[in-house]
Amino acid sequence: MANKDLVKRAFSVTANLPIPSQQRRDGTSASEAAEEGTRISEAPATIAPSVPNEQLAASMAPKTGPGSMLAFMTEQSEVHREVVRLRERLGEFDGAQATRRIDPKLIKASSWANRDMSHFKTQAFTSLKEEIASAGGNVQPIKVRPIEGAAAGSPSFEIVFGHRRHQACLELGLPVLALVQPDMRDAELFVEMERENREREDLSAWEQGVMYMRALEQGLFPSAKQLAAAIDRDMGNISKAMALAKLPSEVVRAFGSPLNLQFRWATPLKDAHQRDPEGLLAASRELATRVPPPSPAEVFAELTAQGGAQRQVPGSTTEWKDDDGKRIVSLVVDRKGRPTLAFDQPMVEAQRRKLVKLIDGFVGSKA
Repeated sequence: MANKDLVKRAFSVTANLPIPSQQRRDGTSASEAAEEGTRISEAPATIAPSVPNEQLAASMAPKTGPGSMLAFMTEQSEVHREVVRLRERLGEFDGAQATRRIDPKLIKASSWANRDMSHFKTQAFTSLKEEIASAGGNVQPIKVRPIEGAAAGSPSFEIVFGHRRHQACLELGLPVLALVQPDMRDAELFVEMERENREREDLSAWEQGVMYMRALEQGLFPSAKQLAAAIDRDMGNISKAMALAKLPSEVVRAFGSPLNLQFRWATPLKDAHQRDPEGLLAASRELATRVPPPSPAEVFAELTAQGGAQRQVPGSTTEWKDDDGKRIVSLVVDRKGRPTLAFDQPMVEAQRRKLVKLIDGFVGSKA
């Protein structure tokens, strides 16, 4: 309706204007041009020479005010339709994030990196690395955030998630495909990293505990309870994971790798450490030197056996000596934890009865 009104108005404005075609460019009048046209029409028909497209288009252009207005409006309508079409195509990318390939040396691990270096020696990582090498790079992008004020030549991006893919590309010397997320707060980074890794290769209980402890120590969350709410995790699992992460390094090494520690072992190991810290450390050191190494389940069983870390360390010997330094009694514990008490000197009957009484009290049963 608006276009129709505009056309009517254009007609009214241009109704009394002279038509440009009434005066020819060569100065002849319209009547003279008409007579010339009559003579041409009476002449024999001839084939007209070809006219260039530009001249043809110019001759077909509207010569009246209303015609020019209609042509202009038609052109504007086409432009409008093109703008609408482009906007619709642009809307298809609304919310999309562009990826780019970045030199892996310009990317550093997050301050809350949740992958222990031993993870990069597993068969799972080797398989991932081979897959990335075969594809010529990571197909699934990692996510990074820019590092503000990064010095030239130093890492300018920090990993949000994708530490394994980044490490694989770094070792292969391939650029890493990454999403760049600017203006990302520390807490947002931590939550995205934790949730993304939970959906992929599961972190070990110990790795999760280390990650949670770092987040709390650096003030990302005021309490473990608020951390659990932010990442939608059970508070019990978070407590167990952090209990494993707090174990002494000697205890962790006894299991061969921190990846072998399990959630269900957290409380028994914590209790054993509280009962006798020194005994647990000594037992852990001995277990770490065994050849062949015991399985993680065997390590757990020995460290948390009846009596816990208070029992004698397997394979150890305790000796008692007289004033001259001569051994008189020895207590030997074999690898299965079985003790043997040996006396180097003969024992009289009174000593034997006294020893029997001591053993009765120790085991809670009479001989």
